[in-house]
Amino acid sequence: MKRIRTPYLYLRLLVLVALISCISPGPDAQSSRFAVLAAKLSSTAGELRVVIQKSRYVLTLYKGMTPVKSYWAVFGKGYAGGDKRVMGDKRTPEGEFYICTINHSKLFYKFMGISYPGIKHAIYGLQQGIITPSEYTRIRKANEERRQPPWETGVGGAVGIHGRTLDSAIKRAPDAPDLVNWTDGCIALDNADVDEIFSVVSLGTPVTIVP
Repeated sequence: MKRIRTPYLYLRLLVLVALISCISPGPDAQSSRFAVLAAKLSSTAGELRVVIQKSRYVLTLYKGMTPVKSYWAVFGKGYAGGDKRVMGDKRTPEGEFYICTINHSKLFYKFMGISYPGIKHAIYGLQQGIITPSEYTRIRKANEERRQPPWETGVGGAVGIHGRTLDSAIKRAPDAPDLVNWTDGCIALDNADVDEIFSVVSLGTPVTIVP
């Protein structure tokens, strides 16, 4: 039997090790990000809440009064019009809300619905004749019970925090004019950032949106 020379055997072993190192997965970067965020949140006192600053194009996770992590975000195409008023105005609402739905979305990757319309929007809608007294009562009751309010009335709904289906990452430059508002009123982020937020929020998590 022909013997394999020792140097040749060592060479084959080195090649095999190199191949294994190439095809084996490296550390899970996403899990690492989740772990870092979870550690920061667990070490900070207070209630988890989401604060969205439209003029800064930023969504920030807070624990109590402490900002833990911020992400670039974009908003509705009707941004210049201010607060959302009616269905179809493509504005991102402003005010105090809470997460009322959490689900995966075929259209927008992952979706965290917020409790728009709030009571103040329902009052405006009733005063302007946009919604009926019955619709106002339904919206108010849902908000008081921390449920999803009706999304099919004249003041609109189905507003949430979500990702993107297209591979078009949000511009990372620090100057806000490079951030394009493209949604119909929702808050959109990079999918990787949505993954992080999705992993820590829950039904009822407070959401504050300011101009």
